[in-house]
Amino acid sequence: MNTPRLCHDVVVVGGGMVGAAVAADFAGRGWRVGLIETTGPKPVDAGTPYRLRVSALNLGSEHYLDELGAWHAIRTTRACPYRRLQVWDDDSPARLTFTAGELGPDTDHLGHIVENDLVQDALWSVLEHAGTVHRYCPNETSRLEPAPFGATVRLDDGRRVHGNLVIAADGARSRLRQSAGIPVTVRDYRQHAVVAEVTTRPGQQDITWQRFLPEGPQAFLPLLGSRASLVWYTTPDRARQLAELAPEQLGQSIEAAFPAELGGIESVVQRANFPIRAQHAHCYQAPGLVLIGDAAHTIHPLAGQGVNLGLRDARALARHVSAAVEAGYAPDDPRVLSAYARERRQDNQLMQSAMTAIHGLFGAPCRRLASLRRFGLRLADHAGPAKRLALRYASHGRWAG
Repeated sequence: MNTPRLCHDVVVVGGGMVGAAVAADFAGRGWRVGLIETTGPKPVDAGTPYRLRVSALNLGSEHYLDELGAWHAIRTTRACPYRRLQVWDDDSPARLTFTAGELGPDTDHLGHIVENDLVQDALWSVLEHAGTVHRYCPNETSRLEPAPFGATVRLDDGRRVHGNLVIAADGARSRLRQSAGIPVTVRDYRQHAVVAEVTTRPGQQDITWQRFLPEGPQAFLPLLGSRASLVWYTTPDRARQLAELAPEQLGQSIEAAFPAELGGIESVVQRANFPIRAQHAHCYQAPGLVLIGDAAHTIHPLAGQGVNLGLRDARALARHVSAAVEAGYAPDDPRVLSAYARERRQDNQLMQSAMTAIHGLFGAPCRRLASLRRFGLRLADHAGPAKRLALRYASHGRWAG
């Protein structure tokens, strides 16, 4: 005996930052939204300890979150602005520096460093006040079932949730993508990222930087006050060694390995490490289903663009589908989903290829490539219009305007 279907205009599976954003976008357009998530967000306020996972939200993501009604809560809780971005190769004195002023006299920052949990919490608050959203949480999907229109998701508790369109935002190991039989191409960078929240001797900083070494880059992401998030990309063996160190020893190892720009460490508050892989789905759609965010693509995190790409997916999908429905098309019309996929695959593939190229160029110890890196950094820093064009793309996700 089949259980009755619970019907929605759109069903979003995965309530992380990207899934919650696309749910809020459709809800803001008056759509009936079902949101399925395993665990809800952990509340974040100004007094709670920092969460380890942070993102560098660019200006385009800030504007989108503002449109969705979430940015004010994020900014007024704790979000650290960065106004400068600097990149250099340890083999070269040349440095590539971007500043907010290069985007125009009215631009006072390039983005904000924000905890992932805070972004998710703010978006869920928006959903809580939306009258057209039903949250199935805590719950997991067991499989995707075909339907004449849209698709139906079977939950682990036996309920069947139908959407005229089902959106897979359930991460890099997406159950829905696997259920639909969509393959992925995986690239293992054979690196681990050691991430640490630290307190630093300098006070508030307004710069984020990356130094490239043969074993992998080192990154500094400022947090409010004398705090920072450090990312150390290294070999798996070295990452395991670092993970076993006591906090004081880890702090000493970071100070010895990181550049003087770090300014010294008072303490290591928390840390973790994880392997670095990139993957890309062979297609973004199946009957009744469309992929967004990490379910569709993951990239090397060295430029911090992963969540920004996912939010651009969310924005583009809601725009394509809502415009198509107004024109008389079904939400799951293959032509509509193909238009979304063409737009986003081009952008995502460009960023993924760029990250792979940068990793290859800066990770190679070859002397000839070292000379090329020095020349490239000097050239890029004095490139004028081309440099501003690249900065605009990184900050807004578009080349002009």
